[in-house]
Amino acid sequence: MNKRRKLKRQLGKSYRYKKFMTAFEVKKLLESQMDKNQERLYASLIIGCVKIHVVLFPTPKGTALGCDIFVKDRPDSEEWICYDSLTEPFRYSALNLEQELFETLDKAVREHKLSYTDCNFEKLNGKTVSKI
Repeated sequence: MNKRRKLKRQLGKSYRYKKFMTAFEVKKLLESQMDKNQERLYASLIIGCVKIHVVLFPTPKGTALGCDIFVKDRPDSEEWICYDSLTEPFRYSALNLEQELFETLDKAVREHKLSYTDCNFEKLNGKTVSKI
């Protein structure tokens, strides 16, 4: 059994994959100019304490595709913290997009010594916002 399937079985509901548009729609958007303030989410993979989003976004030269890595400060947290944006090429039209996302995310997890199941970050106490 491969690593992705093992994590999927081990984490249950904490493993989620979702695709928001087709590869054809992505291709069309990449060929067009998006509005300056517009971003479109193509796909998302959440594995425990880390997640990856594949996003289409506008650049001065046209529309580009990128991957954002998010982490949680603790496993039970509802909020995600943007950790890194990947600049390496991503095969958006891969036959198995979920596997492509997993390989990209797993590479980032290994390189940055992140964890799917544990928080590797020191808790920082900062300012809190109170309702008036």
